[in-house]
Amino acid sequence: MNASSIISNFDIANKIASTAVLFRKYFPDAKVNFSPWDNSKENNEYDTIDFSFQFPGWSPNLECKAILLQLSVDNDKEEPKLLGIIMKGILIPKERWRVATIGEWEMTGTHLPQKVQKDNLFLVCKELYKLFSTTSAGNKK
Repeated sequence: MNASSIISNFDIANKIASTAVLFRKYFPDAKVNFSPWDNSKENNEYDTIDFSFQFPGWSPNLECKAILLQLSVDNDKEEPKLLGIIMKGILIPKERWRVATIGEWEMTGTHLPQKVQKDNLFLVCKELYKLFSTTSAGNKK
């Protein structure tokens, strides 16, 4: 669900804003979109908090033009617990790479980012677990 659609209290709003700041710490050229989906779910149930980050052009180091960030959470509206993270590198119209923190934290795809960017993506994941650690035991690597 769009990150902009689930803000119900200060804690969630703070975590959503902090997620964007954290991502831009490692990728300062990225522009955050808190509503990556045209038609977000109409009901109040959600299992992911979704963001997209667009770059000013194709990024050869990241092998994509945008990154879809999905935070998998339980559906506790007061204190969502972070269960896992999925990031997808996108070059319209298809996915170029993907990483999930559920399981082995492996990056897969046809065009993987350069090592420095790959390391930064994993640092974003680790720091997101820290950010949500007040409400999540997390699946920390």
